Amino acid sequence: MQRREFVLGSPAVLATTACSGSTDELPPPPAKSPGKATTPPAAPAKAPPSTTAVADPHAGHAGHHASDDTTLGVAAECLKTGEVCMQHCFMLLGQGDTSMAACARSAYEMLAVTRALLALAAGPSEQLVAQARVALAAGERCEAECRKHEGKHAACKACAESCKAAITRYRALVG
Repeated sequence: MQRREFVLGSPAVLATTACSGSTDELPPPPAKSPGKATTPPAAPAKAPPSTTAVADPHAGHAGHHASDDTTLGVAAECLKTGEVCMQHCFMLLGQGDTSMAACARSAYEMLAVTRALLALAAGPSEQLVAQARVALAAGERCEAECRKHEGKHAACKACAESCKAAITRYRALVG
């Protein structure tokens, strides 16, 4: 038997074998008792439409999940411009421009702590102020490094500006 015959013939053989079983291998169908009619159960009665207003089950929960929208906004902007800046630094480092190493490192650290701050600002967290202190230090370092390159690289300038706005917000949180 050639391979082609085996491959093409196998499904037909299997189908024939599966269908050729004797009928006594199957269980017999359930017997119907004469005179006994089976009817489906009746559907439950529907309640009349209510004229009273249904209370919102989530009413009163606003304070439980309140987010800090101002902090979320500046942190998100910082993440966006920081990612662009860091990728720009990587590109220049790949071309041999080692002067961008400190900028890439500071952007990397700023991104790491800002992601954590963003997560904490999304809901009430007792750790938000503590994380704001860390983000403040990382943001100040990132802004300082980016300012060194802002005249030459638009990505560094945008990152420095978003860090500046975030620093202002973090200082307000820390108090």
